Amino acid sequence: MTAATSSTSRDDAFLKTRIEGIYSIAPAMIGMDLLGSAMMAGLFWQIGQRFWLPAWVLTSVIIIATRGVAAVAYRSGLFPNIPVRRWAASLVVFAAASGLLWGGALGLIVATGTDNHVMFAVCVALSGLTLSIAHVAYWPMYAAFEIPVMVAAAAGFAVSDRPGHWPLAGAATAMTVVLLIISRRLAGQILRAHRLAATNQALVESLGARGKALEQACDALERVSRTDPLTGLANRRQRDGRLADEWERALRSGASLAVVAIDVDHFKRFNDTHGHAEGDRCLKAVAEMLQAGIRGPIDLAASHGGEEFMLILPGVDQAGAASIAERVRVMVATCGKDAGFALPEKVTISLGVAALRPARGRSLHELTIAADAALYRAKMNGRNRYELAQIDSIAAAA
Repeated sequence: MTAATSSTSRDDAFLKTRIEGIYSIAPAMIGMDLLGSAMMAGLFWQIGQRFWLPAWVLTSVIIIATRGVAAVAYRSGLFPNIPVRRWAASLVVFAAASGLLWGGALGLIVATGTDNHVMFAVCVALSGLTLSIAHVAYWPMYAAFEIPVMVAAAAGFAVSDRPGHWPLAGAATAMTVVLLIISRRLAGQILRAHRLAATNQALVESLGARGKALEQACDALERVSRTDPLTGLANRRQRDGRLADEWERALRSGASLAVVAIDVDHFKRFNDTHGHAEGDRCLKAVAEMLQAGIRGPIDLAASHGGEEFMLILPGVDQAGAASIAERVRVMVATCGKDAGFALPEKVTISLGVAALRPARGRSLHELTIAADAALYRAKMNGRNRYELAQIDSIAAAA
């Protein structure tokens, strides 16, 4: 979008806001127009201008009715494809037509009527100008109504034969200029207020978007800081925090807490034989099988570093932990057959299972040391298996 197009769009948005404000008070303004027209028609009748009366009343009714139809059409959205500038132009046309109609009546009465008639007509006209100040939100509309009325009044005073008609004509002309200047400045202030409100709204929305982006960036950074970049599992930081939390929770509830220490068998040989890219695929495959083998968000699969992993199993005793360990062992041993992995050779894991009920005088370190000891026995006993830590020997292992 070019700068010119963007500026035009903003101007149209400001114009639409002002037009909507004018149409929002259209019913009240049309009602006052009807009242003023009725008063002027009554004055025409009193001064004997009955030749002009039917034409004036008919024209007034047509203009007011057309304005009402346009207001209903705009507010109901019947013609959404009409540009806002067209609606604005129609407002100017209606205002100019009303101004010419009222100006013609006022000029005729001022030029030919008595002082009482003139006073009455001027009061009605000034009342109409005062009420129409609400249209200053869109200044061309106000000017289109004000200029014909005031110019007609000045012309009527100029051609009349009453005493002081020239000073009165000059006063009407001066008032026309003053009203135009004041209304123009007021319209400029309203437009600046609209623009300032739009700028503030855009700033608020921008700050909201930036705040949301910052929040998302912080969340992403938090996830990165707690996640192993290769496997997508929890890293050591998250694992240690979760272990401490689950230990305290089990200590309060008296539930069991189990951990499973895991190591990929002969991973160095696999890496050396097939390269680091295949080694990374191997670790990702193992991580996915571990994640699939645990109980969703209840348990935690974490990367311990390199080819080492750990499962944290809250509320699980040793038998339950052994069942989960065997399930993930089988899943890893068969994952190389999956077309999604298609590893170059079979991969297996060794696991050490430890579980206990936390109590005062015991430590989390005892549990993890026991799991590592059981893992060591599994590797010494042939790999691709799990071993259980001896509950009675946990303290000794620590």
